[in-house]
Amino acid sequence: MSKPKIILFDVDGVLIRYPHNFSEEMKRRGYPEAKKVLGEFYDITNNRIYNEGKGDMKEMIVPYLKRFGWQGTVDDFFKEQMDFSRRYLDGDLVSLAGELKKQGIGCYLASNQDKYRAQFLWEDLNLQQSFDGHFFSCEIGYKKDDDGFWEYALENISGNNSGISTWDIIYFDDARGNVEAASKFGIQSFLFTDKIQFENDMNMLGFDISLNEFSG
Repeated sequence: MSKPKIILFDVDGVLIRYPHNFSEEMKRRGYPEAKKVLGEFYDITNNRIYNEGKGDMKEMIVPYLKRFGWQGTVDDFFKEQMDFSRRYLDGDLVSLAGELKKQGIGCYLASNQDKYRAQFLWEDLNLQQSFDGHFFSCEIGYKKDDDGFWEYALENISGNNSGISTWDIIYFDDARGNVEAASKFGIQSFLFTDKIQFENDMNMLGFDISLNEFSG
């Protein structure tokens, strides 16, 4: 079996893994209603609207911030949220992607994101240094559980990489539904559970990696 030529990485749950969510963090910082109120904001309906680029997250969240008593501005809230994400970025996996990119393996982000966080990931966290490109739901107009997301991604990958078939592409995500959605298109898709399983999957595919090389 030939080694895959393209790797797609989910962000939240793979490259960034949290010990607890941000709404819990807000509760710990003295906003007792934050977890409940933000849970309502991040529900499925709102999530799809801003992650598919059909609504502005900063405008949508204002009433919820007022409800739990946030003292700062909307931008202050998002800065706190982005700083929280920054703390839990897995440098080993990002370094691995950068090394694979140097070896000619195409490495891309495939993630459900609103436009503000997408910009933060690509520019502020500088993931553009380690990855060849990105597929963000807010730019595509579909989340990863929708066929439209994968149709767009595959068309883009094929257009920029000659001779690529779906079997040359692998994908890691911590959500089973997203893995199943990508698998329907013939993409070799793997459920990310932890770094040990990821390393085993990569080595099974012929990459011969050890994430310990990137630690420290």
